[in-house]
Amino acid sequence: MKHSSTNRQFFKIGLLIAFCHLACCAIAQTKDPLQEQLQRMSKEKSPEKNVATMNELLTAYKLDPVKNMEDIDVMKGTIALSFLRAKRYPQFEQYINLISNKFNQTSYLNMAADQLIEQKAALVYAEKLAKRTLDLYNAYKDDTAARPAYFPLEDWNRFMQMANGPYCDTYATALLANKKYQKALLYQEKALGNKDLADAYLPAVERYALLLELNNQSDKAYRILLQLAKTGKASANMNAQLRKLYFRKNGAKAVDSFFVRLNEMAFQELKNNLSKTMLHSEAPAFSLLDLEGNKVSLADFKGKIVVLDFWATWCAPCKASFPAMQKLVEKHPDVVFLFIATNESEGDVTARIKGFIHENKYPFRVLIDQPLANQSKTFQVVAAYKPNGIPAKVVIDKNGMQRFLSVGFSSETELLNEMEAMITLTSEQ
Repeated sequence: MKHSSTNRQFFKIGLLIAFCHLACCAIAQTKDPLQEQLQRMSKEKSPEKNVATMNELLTAYKLDPVKNMEDIDVMKGTIALSFLRAKRYPQFEQYINLISNKFNQTSYLNMAADQLIEQKAALVYAEKLAKRTLDLYNAYKDDTAARPAYFPLEDWNRFMQMANGPYCDTYATALLANKKYQKALLYQEKALGNKDLADAYLPAVERYALLLELNNQSDKAYRILLQLAKTGKASANMNAQLRKLYFRKNGAKAVDSFFVRLNEMAFQELKNNLSKTMLHSEAPAFSLLDLEGNKVSLADFKGKIVVLDFWATWCAPCKASFPAMQKLVEKHPDVVFLFIATNESEGDVTARIKGFIHENKYPFRVLIDQPLANQSKTFQVVAAYKPNGIPAKVVIDKNGMQRFLSVGFSSETELLNEMEAMITLTSEQ
């Protein structure tokens, strides 16, 4: 998770038009009718309905196979994935092969392999799709003729550089699922490249440590896990693996005391680093309605530490961060957590937000951000606090001074550790 205004990108790659899965979502949402239709297709479960929708859109918008190639590719890829989810693999192959842009095709192949792996379904087929992704990528990445004429060279080169890691990571994951440990380690190392493991995509590092152990390199796995644990960036699975390896080295006697010291060390280092980023500015005042129509103002909580969480129902990283946020809410009853739903403007906003919160049984105090007058795309409170994406967390001290602004989500462990450190530092002011 980055602080102030720096976004952090997820390691996995997705649609070309999305430029990758982001660890924070851009605040502005498209209002283009065609793009809204494409978004609806991605949520549709029926492949036949998606095929019908594509045919309708091709006619209604008079889409040109060359000028509108990207949009048409998205529709074909979306249809392919809907057939994949229905386990209708021949139809998936049919539509994946219809995608014109080779980069788009590899992106959808990669997503298909990811989905199968996540569902633990057709793992042999998932491995074949992941290998096919890499083979296709390697076949065109250095071919200048593969770049569409309308596609800027700088962007194309950037995509080519970015894609290798995620594609190798997916293949390594598939190989691991099929118990091909030696080859999986080779591709996991290719996926990580020369990255600093402390800043790399955490699931990839977690998988790397596991593969090292499975390939009889436990000492190397131990060193990596220990270093990440010292900085508070190890996941729960990584800490469990570290505990197992430590026990193997030292026996049961000192395990608990070792991890107590390790956690204390990690927390202190986090505090030291975060203290250098502390802000000291007056938190912008606001008044918003909650889900029951009651007016809630920041001024109501003077004398308490307040955490603002900017989120949206359309923001996947926001929702992914909520289980960790729920733990924080339950652990800190003395802290006021306000979950501000922002950039929600389509349909019955209150009903949609309330439905999501109730369905997931989150014990959150939710407020609804409102658009500025005559500016339907700019929302009042998020504009006042100026994060460049969501999810965004703001920590305000008891005197109404803003102390932290943190944007993005990378892992539950990192979020929990950082929020704990930020709350502690704020309480000490």
